[in-house]
Amino acid sequence: MLTVLILAAGYGRRMGPFSRMVNKALIPYDNKPLISHIMEKFNLNTKFVIACGHMGQQVKDYVSAVHTDKQIVYVDIPDYSEGNTGPATTIQHCARHISGPFFWLSCDTLFDFDIANNLDHNWIGVHPVNSDIAQDYCWVEREGETITLIKNKQPSKLAVDAFIGLMYCTDSTYIDNLKSVNAREAYEGFNDNLKLQAHTVRGWKDFGTYDKWVELSAGLKEVSFPKPNELFYHDNNKIIKFTVDSTLTDRKANRALLNPICMPDNIRRSGQFLVYDYVDGDIIYSQLSTELFDKLLDWSINHLWKNKWFPNTEHICRDFYYKKTQDRLNQFRIKYNDWSEPNTVNGVDVKPMDEYLKMVDWDWLCSNTLWGFIHGDFQFENIIYDPKSDKFTCIDWRTDFGGDSYGDLYYDLGKMLGGILLDYQAVKSDKLEYSEKNEVAVLNDCSIPNADVYIDQLKTFCETKGLDWNKVFLLVPLIYLNMSPLHESPFDKYLFALSQLYFSKVFNESK
Repeated sequence: MLTVLILAAGYGRRMGPFSRMVNKALIPYDNKPLISHIMEKFNLNTKFVIACGHMGQQVKDYVSAVHTDKQIVYVDIPDYSEGNTGPATTIQHCARHISGPFFWLSCDTLFDFDIANNLDHNWIGVHPVNSDIAQDYCWVEREGETITLIKNKQPSKLAVDAFIGLMYCTDSTYIDNLKSVNAREAYEGFNDNLKLQAHTVRGWKDFGTYDKWVELSAGLKEVSFPKPNELFYHDNNKIIKFTVDSTLTDRKANRALLNPICMPDNIRRSGQFLVYDYVDGDIIYSQLSTELFDKLLDWSINHLWKNKWFPNTEHICRDFYYKKTQDRLNQFRIKYNDWSEPNTVNGVDVKPMDEYLKMVDWDWLCSNTLWGFIHGDFQFENIIYDPKSDKFTCIDWRTDFGGDSYGDLYYDLGKMLGGILLDYQAVKSDKLEYSEKNEVAVLNDCSIPNADVYIDQLKTFCETKGLDWNKVFLLVPLIYLNMSPLHESPFDKYLFALSQLYFSKVFNESK
């Protein structure tokens, strides 16, 4: 049986914002973590040995939940701090789990190379790099595929063949070499007795730094809307959501149990990861029609929105609608402490945000409620419809509503209207345009195609069911305002200005 040793114990300090969130092996690339890209290179008969250190429990939680079809051994590296250990140290710690031929590679190395025809000799993967970065790598000189000289992090006047952190060994000789000198660096075991060859790996992706990740990820489609302190994966026919705060993962999983018929199958928590089966079908945005929208609303009223009576929910709504809005506004102003709010948006005179919030009848907003089970982020991107089974499924639901597992049905309707007036798919496709000058903001229209038709359809539904359309419409600018500090520029300022614009419409200022 072939063994693959994946080194995932290090800190990954050069990975920017990821360094504080996840182990380097779990950094997403094309909606899948690096470690999964590596594991899928090998067949199901492979034994994987994963070296764990910094944030090692995350690696165990993810891999054990997602790759249940694979044989995996986890090895805890006792001293993985930089300066005290190196790749060779880790390999020696894992040696007792390795017998026969094996690969070892770094968790930040992705490769495209035909390994099947190169399993009868010892070799390392190399890739040409420019002379100006030669000193960052261990590199080799060679004649054909025979290595003649090995240099570690030394400068060169010419381009070099850099060792990419991928090695194949036919037996334990390499590990014995490392042990004989108590090696810390991988090259210290590259002795003559290996008859080591170097193979050029053309399809190499090096994720050694955050800048390299940004460069390699450019142009890849984000399936999920990026949010702070969260990561999304689609891996091995499962959907996985990572949250820095594991209590949020708990709450999201527990909420789903309140209405399992509307949720994906096999929802479970694994540490900081929420895992569930991939849902067949497509998001509503991709297949929207008036007929499907009617069907969605009927399904929601009959199956999703399960009514639940509570004697007093006004305090919950006040926390969620009023207090959270004030908190989010403060976050936005801390983010842009010297920014002047627009006084004109798309040619419409608008008031400062504080004035609009004073105009809201918070008592009415927080007492005029319908309490029950809600999605919490109910818009076309977060509902899957499968025409083959004629089935709707919720995805990316909220953890709670003001701390409660149930919530105000009006919030779902406001979210739906907000997702019609602002097409989140268009935003993710970089179709958003925002400019500002002298407190004048100009936004392009990012509503969905035929938005007026779907707004009328939603309004008719609300009126038919005796629901207050004015409250639904008021929630739209509040939702945009609450979203604004959570996103990067210019989307954050776009949302803020859009909130002002819709507040002006709520209070009939543009008429």
